[in-house]
Order: sequence, then C-alpha cells, then structure tokens
Amino acid sequence: MKRTKPDGVKSLEELDRLAAPARRGTALVGAVFLAASGMASGCVGDVGGDVGGDVGGSPSGSGLVDVAPARMRRMTPEQFTSSMRDLFGDPALQLDLDPDAGEVASLLAVDKLNAAAEAIVARRPSWGTPVFPCDTRGADDEACVDGFVRTFGRRAFRHTLDEAEVAMLKDQYAQARKEQSFEDALLVVLKTMIQSPSVYYFVELGRAGDEGEALASGVRPLTGWERAARLSYFLWNTTPDDALLDAAESGALDTAEGVRAQAERLLADDRARATARRFFADWLELDGTNKHASLENAPKSPEIYPEDSPALRAAMRAEIEALTERVIFEGDGRFETLLTTTDAYVNGPLAALYGVEGPAGDDAFAWVSLPGDQRAGIFTRAAFLSVFGSVEVKSPIRRGAYLLEQVLCRPLGPPPPNASDVPVKGGAVEENGALVHRTIRQDVEAKTSSGTCASCHKAINPIGFAFEHYDALGRWQAQETGGDAESPYTLDIDARGSLPALGQDEEAVEVDGGVEMSAALAASATARACLTRHFFQTALRRVPVDQDLASVEAATPAPESGGSVRDLILDLTTSNAFLHLRKAEE
Repeated sequence: MKRTKPDGVKSLEELDRLAAPARRGTALVGAVFLAASGMASGCVGDVGGDVGGDVGGSPSGSGLVDVAPARMRRMTPEQFTSSMRDLFGDPALQLDLDPDAGEVASLLAVDKLNAAAEAIVARRPSWGTPVFPCDTRGADDEACVDGFVRTFGRRAFRHTLDEAEVAMLKDQYAQARKEQSFEDALLVVLKTMIQSPSVYYFVELGRAGDEGEALASGVRPLTGWERAARLSYFLWNTTPDDALLDAAESGALDTAEGVRAQAERLLADDRARATARRFFADWLELDGTNKHASLENAPKSPEIYPEDSPALRAAMRAEIEALTERVIFEGDGRFETLLTTTDAYVNGPLAALYGVEGPAGDDAFAWVSLPGDQRAGIFTRAAFLSVFGSVEVKSPIRRGAYLLEQVLCRPLGPPPPNASDVPVKGGAVEENGALVHRTIRQDVEAKTSSGTCASCHKAINPIGFAFEHYDALGRWQAQETGGDAESPYTLDIDARGSLPALGQDEEAVEVDGGVEMSAALAASATARACLTRHFFQTALRRVPVDQDLASVEAATPAPESGGSVRDLILDLTTSNAFLHLRKAEE
C-alpha cells in the first residue's frame, strides 16, 4: 500500500529523518503536534436532566460517514515498553521513559528514548526473537542488511517499507559502516528505527475512499496498516503481530468485516485480558488521580480499621481484576452482570471483611457467593468503596460524584471557590444549643443543602447515599456507632437514594441501598453509553464529540438486546470513528 506524506513534510524520507542519528546512533525525535485542550466549567445549575448532553444521542441524519478531527499521537510509556518487549522477544525488559504521554515530546522524553534504545541493545543476549538474519560478527553481507531492514522494519514501523524507505535506511548503514564494524553499523540502524517518529508516533494519513462510500468532506478511510495498529494497541496495548500485519498487507483490513474478524482473534488472546483488567482499574480509578490516592495508598485510621493491611488491599485489587475478567471473558459478558453479580474472589482477610466463609490466609483465593441483600457487582466491593472513602468514615459525596461523572458521564467541574471544606464525620454536634448525634448522611445534608453547594449536591448526594451501608473500608454495617465509654451512640442508617433522570427516555429511579442502585445503573441507557464513551477514549485516546455520536451509539448495547461488553468492544472496532480519520485542519 502506498503511503502519502503529511502536509508540511516535503517527503516521506524527511519524516523518518526527523529521527536521523548522529554518527554514533544518537537520535532526536522532533515534537510535531500540539494537542488541543479543554476546560471544565464550574458547578452551576441542575446536574440532572440533560446537562452535558446525551452521549447516546441520535447520530447525524446526513447519511455521510463523519468523524471528528484527531491529532497525531505518540505512544504511552507502557505501549512503547510492551512494543519493544514483543519486537525483541524480551518480556523482562524494563525501560525508564518520560511518564508524560502528551503529543509533544520534551527534551527529557527524547533523552530517555535514546537511553532506552541503548538499554535495549545492551540486553541483546536476552533477545528471544531473531532480529538480524545473519551472524553479524562475520563479514559484510549485503543480503543480510537488506533482509534486516525489510523484515525488522516491517515489524517496527508497522507496515511494509517502500523502496524509498529501504534505500534511506541502507544509506544510513553505509554511512555508519565507513567508521564502524559491520555489527555496530547494523546496530546504528536498529537504534534509529526504534527511535523513529514513524515508530514512536501513530502516523495516520488514510487512503482514498472506496467507490460508493459516502464520506463527509475531509474524511478518509484508514489504511489497513493504520487499522492494524489501532486494533493492536486498543486490544493488546502493543505492536501488531505478524498475522495482523499479514492481514493488513493482503487488504483484508480494508473492509469492516475483515477488521472485525481480526478483532475477534485478538480479543480471544490472553493479552486482551490484561488490557481489560487495566481498563477497569482505570475506570474505577484504583491507581489514583489528582483528587485521591490509589487503592494501595488510600489512608485509613488504624484504630478504626485494625484489620486493614497491604495484603488486604492487594486482595481487593485482585478481586476486581478477577471479577471483571470472569464476567467479560468467561461469563455472559453483560454490563448488568458486571454491576449485579454476587460472585466474589476472596482470600482469608477479604472473606472476613465481607462476612463470608473463605480460604484461610493471604495467599489462597477462592470464588464465593456474597449475600444478595448486601452486595451486587463492582460498586459494592471493597476496592471501590475503600478508594472512595475517607480516612475514618465513608464518603457519600465522593462516591456519588464518581458515579455521576464516570459512570453517567455528567461532569461536575471544580467546586466553587467558596465551597466549604469542613470534613463530614457525623457524630456529636451542637445543634440549636443542644448536643445531638448525626449520621454521616445527616451531616452531609446539613452542610450541603443550602448556598452554592446545593445545585451540585442535589444530584451527587442521592446517588452517594445509596451506599451508606458500607464504611470507609467497604465493610457492611447495619447501624452507625460511635462515641466513648461514657456516651456511646447507635444510629439507624438511611440508605435511600435516587438515580436522576438523565436521558429523554429515562425517569428518575428511587432506590434503597447499594444493591438497588447497582441494578438501576445496570438498566440505565445513559450508563451504557458512558461505558462506551470510556472504551472510545481508550481506543482512540480522545474524547468523543458530536461527530462521533453515531459511532458511540452504534457500539452501545441496548438494555433489551442482551449485548455484552465484548460485543461493545467489537462493534467499536468497526465504527466510523475507528475505521476513518479526518485531517485536523478540516
């Protein structure tokens, strides 16, 4: 397949020479694109209703294939590392890369990329995949040079090199060979390849549209090579394998049917399981954000939660990973199952926290069934509840805000400048001159029901209140207790809440407890569309906008269809947005 050059680049050779090495193989990766950024608005008005738009809304009625513009992307550190592991057959490879994954590579990123290339070459004895088709310690071998450039180049650059690219790399070898040995000259070319912008960046130029395909202005289909890369990095988070490259070269990926066939093959591989585990950990924010610590580092009071330990936190994560993998790949894959199942993967400490019989000790795990009146799906599990709990007590505000923003795709924006940061702890408070005891819920209501806070909290609080039966570590509690030996208190828990009306065809749902809230979320078309939106962002590394609504809608499983998350993923890979691009300037 013939490649075309991007605007502003005189030739394809120039694109690759952006990373041309100096005499000893030091590469410079240029920064070529700047990502557009957005600003979140403050919290005003009613967050219920149609605020933020309906992400599952109706697609354009034009009948044309339309997608939003997208900038060129560079690999994340994880993607680059996994790609190098697969290219060289070195699963133990570890690289120190710039953690920033923005579109612009800093000087630090360039330096670290060059150091990574040196580290890869230094591990040559650990390579498990043949790279050079001859003994590089022997005499010069032009056939070896040609074979190396073409075979390794195809795998590294994710396309079959054209003759101009082959000539450019062989010329670089010839220049290096004037001063270095046969082997060292080949290594110069190797290090140049793995630092090239064509490797480090996802360069997508597209191709001419097929006859009869109705495309909006500026929209073009991706080439088979570009579709292969999108598939592999979405489902495996690494470079395409030979079978996927063969499919691209044969033209099989020029059709949606061919893309889906390869997507099914990739999804059946164990590498897709690792990607799914990573997706759900990211969705649940288990690794932390700028707003809260990770699951492992979420602070808890040792006096209130003496059973807390690193082993317990590790078990919480292991349960979520095992549960999502079990539902998606071994069970029916349904969104409802993910949010309502009572299956749990526990060791001794986690079984004790849930109040069920389980294996003894930290190391042995087993599948058990949790009480159906207490637990249902991932949002009633200790991992989620602990991350979104405070040091001492549960946090209905944090739990409600997360579910509103990340499960229903209703952004709140930053709190107003005059928002109160007084901690919500419940317990003994002075009210009208008298000492009274408040539950956490009552304390939240007292502190958020008036002023500028009320507009957001009337949407946040009813969602978070449904999880009042779970403390900050995720333990089930029928009542709240506190005080000291002289004045202990016990208060009944009120876990009534509601899921607001968010779409045109959705009504508000009144619930009592986390089990009912989980069922309401499972039945919500808005929640399904929001999950699709998150998968869209993972696949394309951009937020879907109006031009992408047709793609989001096409991949979103309807509540009555029985569609699984696997179907959602496969449908996304054959959506307009996944198979096409639009030049950014258009």
